[in-house]
Amino acid sequence: MNESSSGKVRSHVRRVAIAASIGGVLLVGLQLIAPSTDYQYVFLASLVVGVVTALVVLLQLQRASSKLGHPWRVPCVALLLAVTAVGLVRVKTLSGEMVPQLEWRFASHSVPELQRASDIDTASMELPGGETIDDVASVADEAGKTDDTDVSDAPKWTPVWGQFLGNERDGILAKREFEVPESAGEAEQLWTIGIGGGWASFAIAMDADSNGIAVTLEQREERECVSAYDLMTGKLLWLVDHNASHFNALGEGGPRSTPTIFNDRVYAQGATGTVWCLDLQTGSEVWKRDLLEAGGWDQAASEVAITWGRSGSPLIVDGMCVLPMGGTDQLSARSLIAMDVETGETVWTAGEGQISYASPQLLTLGGQRQIVSVNEADITGHEITTGEVLWQTDWEGQSNGGSNCSSVIPAGQDRFLIGKGYGGGSALIEVRHQDDGWEVEDVWRTTRVLKTKFNHCVVRDGVAYGISNGALQAVDVESAERLWEQGRRGRYGQGQVILVDDMLIVQAEMGDIAIVEASPNDFVELIRFEALQQKTWNIPSVAGNLLLVRNAEQAIAFRLPSKP
Repeated sequence: MNESSSGKVRSHVRRVAIAASIGGVLLVGLQLIAPSTDYQYVFLASLVVGVVTALVVLLQLQRASSKLGHPWRVPCVALLLAVTAVGLVRVKTLSGEMVPQLEWRFASHSVPELQRASDIDTASMELPGGETIDDVASVADEAGKTDDTDVSDAPKWTPVWGQFLGNERDGILAKREFEVPESAGEAEQLWTIGIGGGWASFAIAMDADSNGIAVTLEQREERECVSAYDLMTGKLLWLVDHNASHFNALGEGGPRSTPTIFNDRVYAQGATGTVWCLDLQTGSEVWKRDLLEAGGWDQAASEVAITWGRSGSPLIVDGMCVLPMGGTDQLSARSLIAMDVETGETVWTAGEGQISYASPQLLTLGGQRQIVSVNEADITGHEITTGEVLWQTDWEGQSNGGSNCSSVIPAGQDRFLIGKGYGGGSALIEVRHQDDGWEVEDVWRTTRVLKTKFNHCVVRDGVAYGISNGALQAVDVESAERLWEQGRRGRYGQGQVILVDDMLIVQAEMGDIAIVEASPNDFVELIRFEALQQKTWNIPSVAGNLLLVRNAEQAIAFRLPSKP
């Protein structure tokens, strides 16, 4: 090699060093700003920087290698490394921040098989009172054929975690009936079952004899299902399905709302807009509606606007089942639909805004009970009887992009909290009723705290706890001051948080369960143990000392130590 070629080789090597140094500095800088911005956006920016840096480095190495008389060395080595990586490692899933979660290609997962409807022994399965499912189904079917069905009897089942975010739809269970386990072994695995896909959670009810039913939604191949399981055994009690399927490569597939249990009935919405009213004990259909039809469009058109699948969980209020409806731009009233709980017939539709992925909430604001809806790009308050829009405030979002997923959470008299991911933030909003109408005011609005992407805050003693940008945070509600934040190393990711009395139960995104003190003073994780084996965006459910968790392929019931 002559002196000229040697100089060119050194020049290419210097460029490799410069490119690698610049790329490294940019990557470090991006990671430093990630906690204060958004991990998803930082990852995407890091990916671009990493790819560009790698291409520049490879190009300069290729040129240097060519000068040395080995033009194929770099391409061959790069190809060999790529083939080896693909052969040994696979992408298990994408996190909520779009970060690939890798595993060895030959790794296996021991998930139980799905129970099938054919496995249900209805003839021998006794329910409270000695009836079998067949007996009750027969009575329910006959009752459905008459117009004078007596619905005055007291319900047999009492919801204990009866709907989205618990009985009060605020993520809080007031009384704790368990002790915090001192070790993972004290969190006894009562049962584990295979379950169909989706991000739905369990709604739970119990009868006077402490029999329990846990109801959820799941996707089984091309069938969308509402299913019920025995709370103590995990045995499939009934399953109602139909031919429907939602799938998006980033949000994955299956239902994503939580059923509501009310007066011995189950109200549920699938990801494609089907709404069911079913008998809780038997799964017998009372009525069924198609919200795509109500909105005047088909699934393909709906998913262009509402890309990640319908996620609204039914709100039962004053004899109505209220849900986000959605519809074409030509539909003037599309934010909400209220259906009669007995017949499914439309009582009213209201609101001009396209729907988001949040569920409607029942709040008292300005001295008036009302339904509050987080829509695609605003928040609206609705009169219950007619759906009339009482007030509106802007809340930026796109249901086919940086979407609104969090519902409003009550946070003091006439106030609610709302959060958002995708680089968003949170707001404490106050709604007052004056003589001349409604007044809506931001107490504060900030991008610094409570960037709740898929989860919701829970509020206790003036402090809000939530997963903000992947890390658990405590924030003073009145001032928006951050009191503490979980360390970066142990981040829970885009998981879920509920509050049981004085303890936070955290479902980490990649499957772990953690119990954390609900204290404003410091982050104190009392225990963290392995649970689910895959990504989960599903909200945990609690009944007494039982903790139910699930994801898109497995469900587990843990029995925690009983409180004396």
